Amino acid sequence: MGILSDLLWHLQLILPAMAANGAPVVVLRYVKNSHPVDFNLKFLDGRRLLGDGKTWEGVTSGLVAGLVVSAIIAIFSQNAGFITLGILSSIGALIGDMAGSFVKRRINMPRGAPAPLLDQLDFYVGALLLLYIAGVQIRLVPSIILAVVVLVLHVGTNYMAYRLGLKNVPW
Repeated sequence: MGILSDLLWHLQLILPAMAANGAPVVVLRYVKNSHPVDFNLKFLDGRRLLGDGKTWEGVTSGLVAGLVVSAIIAIFSQNAGFITLGILSSIGALIGDMAGSFVKRRINMPRGAPAPLLDQLDFYVGALLLLYIAGVQIRLVPSIILAVVVLVLHVGTNYMAYRLGLKNVPW
């Protein structure tokens, strides 16, 4: 494959992850009583495993959003098997986001505190890693190019979500 077709393939792989990562921000604005994924459990350091920002409602909305995007891509590409790849991408994104939260708790960063690159790319790395583990060929150059695109998009969409009142902080 050429670089353009590689980029388009990687973009298709990552779009469900982007939807999965963004959906909880919107959905959780309308949920009054959310349920934390970590069940309020604490790690060996006495701090919460993940914190209040990672909820079952967020995970569910992320999976649904990723599934919808996966189905749309599957329909347009006439590749029903893409739904499985999209779900894997979405699950990887949510796990990556939770891993980022886990790291932030370990270094005693409060919820909402900025962690440049970690905040923007944890979901992306998680999605690519799970896809790679599942046997999907991930190419380095398109992955790096898309990482830059994702970084710019993430900063822009987070700022927009902040200005729209969907987020409390612009990062």
